[in-house]
Amino acid sequence: MRLDELLDRTDVDPIKVDGICIDSRAVTPGDLFFALQGRKFDGHDFVDEALRRGAAAVCAERQIAGSFDVPIVVDPNLAVQLSAIAGRFCNEPSESLFCIGVTGTNGKTSIAHHCAALMERTGFMGTIGWGVIGNLRPSHLTTENAVTVQQRLRCLCSMKQRSVAMEVSSHALEQNRVADVSFDVAVFSNLSRDHIDYHGGMDEYAVAKRKLFEFGSLTAAVINTDEPFGRELVSQLRARDLTCVTYGTTKEADVSWVVDKYTRDGVVGKWHTKWGESDFDLPLFGDFSVANVAAAVGVALHRGYALSEITALLQRLPYIPGRMETYRIYGKPAVVVDYAHTPEALRLALSAIRTHMGGRLICVFGCGGDRDQGKRSMMGAVVAGQADMAIVTADNPRSEKVDFINKQIVDGFGNWNAYRLIPDRATAVREALRAASSDDVVLIAGKGHENTQEIKGEKNVFDDRDFVKNLLGLTD
Repeated sequence: MRLDELLDRTDVDPIKVDGICIDSRAVTPGDLFFALQGRKFDGHDFVDEALRRGAAAVCAERQIAGSFDVPIVVDPNLAVQLSAIAGRFCNEPSESLFCIGVTGTNGKTSIAHHCAALMERTGFMGTIGWGVIGNLRPSHLTTENAVTVQQRLRCLCSMKQRSVAMEVSSHALEQNRVADVSFDVAVFSNLSRDHIDYHGGMDEYAVAKRKLFEFGSLTAAVINTDEPFGRELVSQLRARDLTCVTYGTTKEADVSWVVDKYTRDGVVGKWHTKWGESDFDLPLFGDFSVANVAAAVGVALHRGYALSEITALLQRLPYIPGRMETYRIYGKPAVVVDYAHTPEALRLALSAIRTHMGGRLICVFGCGGDRDQGKRSMMGAVVAGQADMAIVTADNPRSEKVDFINKQIVDGFGNWNAYRLIPDRATAVREALRAASSDDVVLIAGKGHENTQEIKGEKNVFDDRDFVKNLLGLTD
């Protein structure tokens, strides 16, 4: 593609561009390199490296000192324009796909994963990977940078996918990573405390989430009306004549449900929808899991799938890595591994285990470093209110000291003293299983599907699931 066509500018050389790249280390000869100011690194500092690797041109946010043999194009608005530029280079892949964007504090991964499982030829993009369910490729972020998003959408088109269910984080919306994605349906799950260190407050966090519902390409929104923010969204969107499919526990919702019983294997109940009624038997834990399924059911019903067809598919619903992933061995405690890393997610996970299982509940958890410090004592208070015992350990401490993070967690315990401090995560998990009887349940929260632990800038191999399976003798 020619540079002038790609950037949609008449004042640049019409040279050929073979590829686009935002990471100087990945530049190959003929690429256009984008130099952007990030929170940790400044892409302008790596222009020389990109040129050494053969970049045919550079598009930067500001002037770069020096003399260069390739075009250096300056666009102060590059961060906003990048999604459109990448989309142009990738032949506008989102226009060839039915794009479902899922946002909210908790449940994004589950809802998007369920959507991909329920609808034919629907790809997935999110925290646990991207591609086709059952054969996902690794992801580094919930929503990747604007170039990577468009490249992966193009790849899904090449894989003959008709649709994509994509997690859309508040960071991605704030940073315009999906600005040129033609979303057809936007889904809202819930809103609770997270990323306050980045957004500055809950109001600002809500504003970022709302951006997904302002895309002009939308034909519908699927919204949780059990949430005050969800009800507010519905009112605003219907005033714009946008179709809203609501889900929640009240009879007024387009998709609602009644739970008949909770078992050690799942939830049994009945759907009540404006498309009809149907029984369900879900291999999932907790009311929040039913709500996540209801969101996906709402999307599928809106797309024209029959409720009977959806119900049949729900019986074979694939598990989601690191989301209430449960291990049981006769004579040993049950172990649940979950990604819960916010106060509300942790509360829901603990409550679900209480509802479905008996015995003592032991919680192993920590909090991530270099992230919202205010939620640490809140998570401590949640555990003190619901668990019988806790072991406070390292999550991903990053550049912070584990002892400092854990002290902030313990502050939330108040007078509750049924806890131990074991900074090493492997030792903490081992001690939790040792302290538990065969009738007890151990919840290992915070990291879920993650297979590394970031400590002092280094990512060390550690997977809660693999470690638990080894301890329980479940490995081959």
